[in-house]
Amino acid sequence: MAASGKVLPLLAVAAVLAAALLYAAPFSKSLGGEGCSLLPHDHFWIASERVVTLGRVGPAAVEVKGGLINAIAVGDYRSFVLRRPLVDYGDAVIMPGLIDVHAHLDEPGRAAWEGFSTGTRAAAAGGITTLVDMPLNSFPSTVSEETLKLKLDAARDKLYVDVGFWGGLVPENALNPSKLESLLNAGVLGLKSFMCPSGINDFPMTNSTHIEEGLVTLAKYKRPLLIHAERIPDVASDDELDDELDPRSYATYLKSRPATWEESAIRDLKRAMKDTEVGGRSEGAHLHIVHLSDAETTLDLLKDAKQSGARLSIETCPHYLAFSAEEVPDGDTRFKCSPPIRNAANKENLWGALLDGHLDMLSSDHSPSTPDLKLMEEGNFMKAWGGISSLQFVLPVTWSHGKKYGITLNQLVSWWSEKPAELAGQKNKGAILPGYHADIVVWKPEAQFHLDDSHAVYHKHRNISAYLGKELSGHVLSTFVRGNLVFAEGKHAGAACGVTILANSNNIRSTVFAREMKCSGTFDFLNIFIHSISTVSEFAEAQAPGTDPRVPAPTSVSGGKRRPPASTQTAMATTNASNLTLLLASTLPSRVRLPTRLLRAPRASPLRLSTAAASSGSRTLTSPASLETPEAAEELRLETESALEWGCVCARLADFASTAAGRAACAEGRVPVGRSREESERLLEQTAAAVALLSSLTPLDFGGVGDVSAVVAAAARGRLLAAREVCGVGRSLRAARGVFEQLNGLAEEMPDGRYSPLLDILQDCDFLTELVQMIEFCLDSNLSMVLDQASDKLGTIRKERRMNIDVLESLLRDASTKIFQAGGVDSPLVTKRRSRMCVGVKASHKHLVPGGIVLSSSGSGATYFMEPRDAVQLNNTEVKLAGDERAEELAVLGLLTSRISDSQPKIRHLMGKILELDLACARGSYALQINGVRPAFSDRDNSTQLDPSSACSVFIEGIQHPLLLEQFHGMVKESAAKVGNGQLSDEVHVSAMPVPLDMRVKNDTRIVVISGPNTGGKTATMKTLGLASLMSKAGMFFPAKGRPRLPWFDQVLADIGDHQSLENSLSTFSGNISRLRKIVQVVSKDSLVLIDEIGSGTDPSEGVSLSTSILKYLASRLNLAIVTTHYADLSRLKSVDDRFENAAMEFCVETLKPTYRILWGSTGNSNALSIAKSIGFDQKILDRAQEWVEKLLPDKQKERQGLLYDSLRDERNLLESQANEAASVLSDVEGLYNEIRSEADDLDNRVAGLRAIESHKGRTAKRSPAEATQGASISFAPAVQTSKNTVDLRGLRVAEASHELQMAIDGCRSYQVLFIVHGMGTGAVKECALGILRSHPRVAKIEDESPLNYGCTVAYIE
Repeated sequence: MAASGKVLPLLAVAAVLAAALLYAAPFSKSLGGEGCSLLPHDHFWIASERVVTLGRVGPAAVEVKGGLINAIAVGDYRSFVLRRPLVDYGDAVIMPGLIDVHAHLDEPGRAAWEGFSTGTRAAAAGGITTLVDMPLNSFPSTVSEETLKLKLDAARDKLYVDVGFWGGLVPENALNPSKLESLLNAGVLGLKSFMCPSGINDFPMTNSTHIEEGLVTLAKYKRPLLIHAERIPDVASDDELDDELDPRSYATYLKSRPATWEESAIRDLKRAMKDTEVGGRSEGAHLHIVHLSDAETTLDLLKDAKQSGARLSIETCPHYLAFSAEEVPDGDTRFKCSPPIRNAANKENLWGALLDGHLDMLSSDHSPSTPDLKLMEEGNFMKAWGGISSLQFVLPVTWSHGKKYGITLNQLVSWWSEKPAELAGQKNKGAILPGYHADIVVWKPEAQFHLDDSHAVYHKHRNISAYLGKELSGHVLSTFVRGNLVFAEGKHAGAACGVTILANSNNIRSTVFAREMKCSGTFDFLNIFIHSISTVSEFAEAQAPGTDPRVPAPTSVSGGKRRPPASTQTAMATTNASNLTLLLASTLPSRVRLPTRLLRAPRASPLRLSTAAASSGSRTLTSPASLETPEAAEELRLETESALEWGCVCARLADFASTAAGRAACAEGRVPVGRSREESERLLEQTAAAVALLSSLTPLDFGGVGDVSAVVAAAARGRLLAAREVCGVGRSLRAARGVFEQLNGLAEEMPDGRYSPLLDILQDCDFLTELVQMIEFCLDSNLSMVLDQASDKLGTIRKERRMNIDVLESLLRDASTKIFQAGGVDSPLVTKRRSRMCVGVKASHKHLVPGGIVLSSSGSGATYFMEPRDAVQLNNTEVKLAGDERAEELAVLGLLTSRISDSQPKIRHLMGKILELDLACARGSYALQINGVRPAFSDRDNSTQLDPSSACSVFIEGIQHPLLLEQFHGMVKESAAKVGNGQLSDEVHVSAMPVPLDMRVKNDTRIVVISGPNTGGKTATMKTLGLASLMSKAGMFFPAKGRPRLPWFDQVLADIGDHQSLENSLSTFSGNISRLRKIVQVVSKDSLVLIDEIGSGTDPSEGVSLSTSILKYLASRLNLAIVTTHYADLSRLKSVDDRFENAAMEFCVETLKPTYRILWGSTGNSNALSIAKSIGFDQKILDRAQEWVEKLLPDKQKERQGLLYDSLRDERNLLESQANEAASVLSDVEGLYNEIRSEADDLDNRVAGLRAIESHKGRTAKRSPAEATQGASISFAPAVQTSKNTVDLRGLRVAEASHELQMAIDGCRSYQVLFIVHGMGTGAVKECALGILRSHPRVAKIEDESPLNYGCTVAYIE
């Protein structure tokens, strides 16, 4: 019985929680598309029968919270309680999202090729959750800190998946460690270089020396160097291509880039690879060979280097594993890539190397272009752009072609997720583990599809992909990026919320810039009784059903075993009672056992509340007010501004701002609001002056004033400013002075001082005239370039350089003309390669430039760019002079940057004042737009008989809500335009103009209770006053009549709307009352409080009582409160408290519609039945409701109160008769008590006599129970239980009960009766008590518990 009493409540709880498990969020109905995720949850579970995690494949559920994986329930997850929405994918595969470390997104500069938006949409549709963008094919290439910033700017708000960036290793920075470190410090994840011409002019190739020096720098950062390993021989080989070969033939192109190019590059890297070994010159650096194509000699060389200890990794691409040269059609340039697709035997060798672990990972090498560059109609392999467009298809392509080789899902994860994550330094990606990013792909490997025209393709140009027309297996269902469902059922999320990933300076972890999903930072723990455990390694060794035992343990790029991050110490457990594995990530001991298995991310230790009166069983809790911080008041302010739509007013004000800083401030809600009455009055003065200025049709000219705050801050931090940035500062300073001079001139024309409030803003500003003159002397503001006159040395250098260039260009023109005439080039070509002037010549005619130096070649290799021997010295001079010129320009810019840095406080002050002036003018323009009037701040104590309005603290006539008014004017204009264009019928529907409201609140009123019909305008009235209060504090006019007056409120606090929250377990009532609690805590004597439908959402009687108490409490602690209600009892407070006032929203009984006018001093009705009738409600229901209304009228209530009084009186009489009977019983009990007491008084004498007899006999031994029974002359005290002769053992442990009973027996007087209460629990205490009583020498006899006294034993003590 006792055990079942404990189990049943637990079973009940389990049943409730199991019911919660069965709730699975309807997946198809959750697709929205308005925000970052198609799934409208931040905390949810996803599950399937095939989840790839910890080297196994089997049933599991994954908990996602705040963008991270919070827990993993492995096994029979349906038996585990999931208190969140569950998306069950059945038998689809859930595995880590793919990470593609080799993709060309081509932005900025070549967005027509692909672009961040289309590229990341295609990636999401293909299950890719992270891309690393290559530094070339965009323009400019990412080879410096500045060009990286251009790429980051281009990526903003366009990413559907996370994107990191590789930087470029080129000759310009390879031998300049400072430039290279600047690029690495800016956040690139590593570097990429070409050992052959890249085909991109601003990304020249590098040689082994460049690579070796670059590795030395990379070793400090422990980041990889990715190498395109193809190398053109220095001297043309004997087997040069025959000009007569067909360029449409793929065999021709394959011959142009033989496998020996890859072999030659790897041989040239021998020393570089040696340097990465332990103890080497570049120890800590990492070489990564991209898109390996040759699986013969080149692969053997790389395998040898790995075995020798080189820190080396290798990737290949799906197109090398899917296609072979024999099946590439002639003229189909979609298959052109570099290095090229080789023969079928080579493809088989690549698969073998991948399966054997010699190749580490896969990447797409997605390299699209515009269709015209692919020359698909011409079919010329030698001229077409090379690159396979493949982002969306790499997962199904890999799976489709790998099935015949027996690849497993774990191998896919290793090649596409784990190894790429390690290469890119992403320690929180690439696996499904707690604490990792929730980057997940859900797909069906068995689903087949034909990649035809009907299949949705999200690349910029679908027709250039070589995979079109192929039959593939593996359909992607859903893609999650940081917990956001970005792709599902062929639909993308409505917003691009992927982030750019930048490495920090020590490469410990990546730093995320751009939008980051808000996360609580902690993870909920389950209340689990810790009972059993096994370790991660034990669990990983136990292969679940569906796990391939052939799959080796995941290994890192360098061969080490991959482990979860250090912050995620994983504990696991097994149990015989459950097939579920709950994996818990925490700092649990190594030997703890759980009844289930949970893997969960760590959370902060929960806060604990201690009680001050634990001994008495009561709790002393800290006052809620003491727990509040200034953040609570700030939170209320922001919520109030949101409820009153203050942000919309600020955004509207942005339309009238003239400067970028002003528009940004308004758009972000940073409109200045007076922190005191004096400050607000100053803002109102400025607005009035701006209205007068704009009324004269002479607006101030802010043209040229830019937002230079970021530039000036950068200069103060020590960054060298570019010429355009310095020019921007100069223009802004000059424009600021122009604004002051214009305003000063206008003020002089108006001696009445009407513009003084505006002029005062700029009176004490330093316009830094000397700095402006210096900038204009040194720089051309139009061209943003340093002028020759900036320094004498710069002028001399430029003069010499112009002369040298003239000679060099003349020489090269002559040389190019001669080459053209000799047939060595189609047209004379003078260009620049690797910062040196050169000429173009066909590869077959390079002999026309004897002694010339090959600087580069075209992408096809058919054209060389050569520097003639006679031009070498001139080029050397040009390079030297260019460097000298740049150095002198930097010196000039450094001087100007220093001056700007020194002037930072003055510039910031001046720009702040310009912003203040701009916002004042914007407020003036807005006031004219809405016909606003200037409000005045009232004083409750300054009423006069001459001014009736002075008797009111709030006196506003004809106020209209500014947003509703603008909406009306906008609709009128739109309708007029449509009528003018003939787009509307004769009847034009336009919303009515907002009804003007009159607001009059007397000086002695503190609480205004507004009642009236539903949809009658109560809330709108309250919002209008709240918004008018905020606008007046911010110096803004609002639409009204006359001269409105209202108090200056230090705070405007609002409880408007439904604050129900399932996430925080708040009902409508608890949400509202929670908000009111905060308001009560922060309110002050000068506050305005707005409460909508106070006390609603609960029992009306309790709601009225609580509301009354709150309002009376607030009445003495604030300036004014406006409350709306449907409770008539709140309107009656006016009759008992002068601080209360009533107001009602007018309702027209004829039309059964509200008029939206407010009647002060009146009480309104809800008119719920009338409104229900007007919308066509069933009349029978309304008639029945009317009967109930009549029953609840006051006179009916009095009748019912009389009946209730009579009933209570009869009840009282009944209770009195029962009390008399109880008194009679009490009298009988007292008689019995007195009788027992008289017998007890003689006990002492009887005990003394017995002791004398015993002493006389000299008996010392213990008498037996039989002897005790024979002593008829011995009598015990009456067996009447009292508190003094009772010992209560209930609730004690056996040892404690034994001690208590021994003490009680020892303390008993002789011949005392002792009652032992042991209860009816497990029986352990009872057995202990009986054992003691039977063996104790003083216990004469015992009486077991009786039906009248369960759980109690009586003992007779000698």
